Amino acid sequence: MKFIKENGPHIKSDDNSSKIMTRVLIALIPIVCYAIFKNTILVYFFTSQSFFSSLHPLFMIITGVCVSLVSEVLWFKFVLKKSFNNSIKETKKSFSIIPGLLLSLVLPTNVPLWVVAFGAFCGTIVGKMLYGGFGQNVFNPALIGYLFISVSYNSLLGSPLNAYELDALAGATPLTNLTSLGYYGVYDSVVGSYGSLLNFFTGTIPGAIGEVSKLLILVGFLYLAITKTIKWRIPITYILTVFILTAIIGYGIGLGLWYPLFHVLSGGLLFGAVFMATDPVTSPVTQIGQVLHGISLGILTVAIRFLTPYPEGVMTSILFMNMLVPLFDKIGVKLKYAFKKIYIPIIIYLILVVVLVLTIISNVNNSKNNTVDDVGNKVTITETKKDGNKTTYIVTSKGWGVIKAEVEVVDKEIKSIIVTDKTGETQWSEIEKENYIYKVITNQKDINNLDAVSGSTFSSNALKNIVKKVLSEELK
Repeated sequence: MKFIKENGPHIKSDDNSSKIMTRVLIALIPIVCYAIFKNTILVYFFTSQSFFSSLHPLFMIITGVCVSLVSEVLWFKFVLKKSFNNSIKETKKSFSIIPGLLLSLVLPTNVPLWVVAFGAFCGTIVGKMLYGGFGQNVFNPALIGYLFISVSYNSLLGSPLNAYELDALAGATPLTNLTSLGYYGVYDSVVGSYGSLLNFFTGTIPGAIGEVSKLLILVGFLYLAITKTIKWRIPITYILTVFILTAIIGYGIGLGLWYPLFHVLSGGLLFGAVFMATDPVTSPVTQIGQVLHGISLGILTVAIRFLTPYPEGVMTSILFMNMLVPLFDKIGVKLKYAFKKIYIPIIIYLILVVVLVLTIISNVNNSKNNTVDDVGNKVTITETKKDGNKTTYIVTSKGWGVIKAEVEVVDKEIKSIIVTDKTGETQWSEIEKENYIYKVITNQKDINNLDAVSGSTFSSNALKNIVKKVLSEELK
């Protein structure tokens, strides 16, 4: 048998994975620079933080990058039995620093370095190398690292506010603040505490290290889209879906155009849409599949933000949709040759959107009808013990999970609160660090004006609600 080799009329692009990943790094450089300026330089010059302490966010980035790099070198060396020199060459070709860099940029500013290292190692090894390395992973490696940190050491993530923001702001991130308000509030209560929507756009608000400057993220998006580095349909449809859904929800609960803009400019939506959801390996290759992928991400993100205790939803949505990429591509191929059947996914999405929006509007309107002081649906007194002028209440209160406490009252004044169960309170370490139980006891007569603990708003409000409920019971 004779084999004939011929040069066919093939179209070959000058682009390659090396050039693509280099452009991604170029797009990330301004974001990294701004993150260092906001979280290190400003902190050093405008707070009492030492120079070394103010460099912690920079050390986080360096740690993430170095651990990802070293993890791949060790994998090639000891698992794949390559020489040290060949291991170094392989890591250069696979852009090993990307998972650790992206991971560090989606973390709060004060995560312990060993936790960052743990996440970078898990993201690189579990999320990338176990699948065969660069180009073969099913899930976004950086988000796998974030998932491992969230599950294993969520209590160590700490506050998303840097030291300068802790001095200037009371409360938590904008999305957490909105959640604590029951997803409803006037402009001043939702946006005003952080300045204006312009502050959200430029990045002078609390948030993860690299997620806050929407201006620089959009500049990066334009650069990557113009150079055809990323699949622009995914971020466009993703962001547009979130905007449309939150605009309809905002209209349904009586709020203006600022409400959907707030949702688009808050949290990690833009960063996730541009740098995570467009990962060339873990996103659809068909154009229709990319559109369906973006719409699905938007629907799931809105569902998580409004229907779960978790105010963000972006990272979880992207990880979940990574599993459905083959399905989106399969649908995309079929619709390319049978476009008339596009009505099938359209009908499915319309049904999902209608059910989701109506459910959210109903929930938020019900929440509006309950004033901030009405805590009856959040706190339950399960047992009351009287002993002379002393009364002990056994109380459960809804935070992230459920807080159970014994509250001792003497002559209508709370003397002690002993928490017996704090299951699900992932940020309880912040409560203990701030000695917040003592604060709610000493401020019980002015409990509404007591600020929540930054980074632990749900647990803070649960404790405040316990005080309100017990005191209201004493007044009966």
